[in-house]
Amino acid sequence: MRIGFHNPFRGAAGGGERYLYTMLEEAVRANLGDVVLLAPERPDPGAWERVGVSVPPDAFAWRPTPDAELTERSRDLDLLVALTTDVPVESGARRGVAVVQFPFRARERPVERVRAAVLGAMGRRRAPRALASYERFLCYSSFAREWIERRLGVRAEVLPPPVDPPVAAPADHRRPWIVSVGRFFRGAHEKRQDVLIEAFRELRAPGWELHLAGAADESAATRRWIDDLRRRAGGLPVHLHVDAPRAEVLDLYAGAALYWHAAGFGVDPRRHPERLEHFGIAPVEAMAHGAVPLVVPEGGPAEVVADGRTGRHWREVAELVARTRELIDAPDELARLRAGAVGEAARYDTARFRAAMRELFLAG
Repeated sequence: MRIGFHNPFRGAAGGGERYLYTMLEEAVRANLGDVVLLAPERPDPGAWERVGVSVPPDAFAWRPTPDAELTERSRDLDLLVALTTDVPVESGARRGVAVVQFPFRARERPVERVRAAVLGAMGRRRAPRALASYERFLCYSSFAREWIERRLGVRAEVLPPPVDPPVAAPADHRRPWIVSVGRFFRGAHEKRQDVLIEAFRELRAPGWELHLAGAADESAATRRWIDDLRRRAGGLPVHLHVDAPRAEVLDLYAGAALYWHAAGFGVDPRRHPERLEHFGIAPVEAMAHGAVPLVVPEGGPAEVVADGRTGRHWREVAELVARTRELIDAPDELARLRAGAVGEAARYDTARFRAAMRELFLAG
């Protein structure tokens, strides 16, 4: 077989890249044939390591592929797996699978009309043809699946991202750390580290620390954002781990008592669903390592974290502060939630994802 993986994005690697590159890794591990990455940039081994993927650079080929050339450059492939945030670029492969993170640019259409007028109002004359070139569509959550059907008019299968279990069982003794992991950037479904710094300032918990980790690109806007976060955190025990190695992130998860997640804060889910978290792989990773999550209950995190069973929900900064104080003051409750979180995270084990990938590669 000849299997291609298309990543159209540039810059820092995030959850989408981890999803796609884990699929590529499994294709290499299963020795299914020739594997090629179609992407505008040469693969960065450091970025792959930060998202937990390890593939020898000589195990696959790289074709420099801008979107406009994907159709032609995929014609010799038996299978193309394409990552996208909208209508995917038309596939030229014998079989095509699109991983739709979320239909960002597409507008909602009435459900009863969407299949007959797929994206017609957006000037995308080739959209139906592009969609028809893929036989399967994958997404991260039921939340994403609903919006893919409403905006693109296709049915997607939910296959949550893979989460590696910790090497050792999560320890009961935790450090007084609150951790949050997510890319440093502005726009789209930004991680709102500014809100977490504000909440930590209001928490006033002596001895506690806030650790913010994540990848960052080299753009001027991102660097200004990181500088702004450091200014906001002035005088507080807040630590920014920018482009931290994977091992460092795992150590943060393993040591933390609590995990904060603010993606989706202040977003109207009906007007701007694209600004919500599509799944929330970082909260699940934290849960697997024994950190109790506190999340905004919209988008993917609402499916992953059950309030009062595997973590807590919050919508306002004051609510996040109050629920965090409750858990700090109630170690038995914290331990109960930790047990629930660890058990729930096991559902997303990477082994499950790899098995699904082998079925996908061999189908048809």
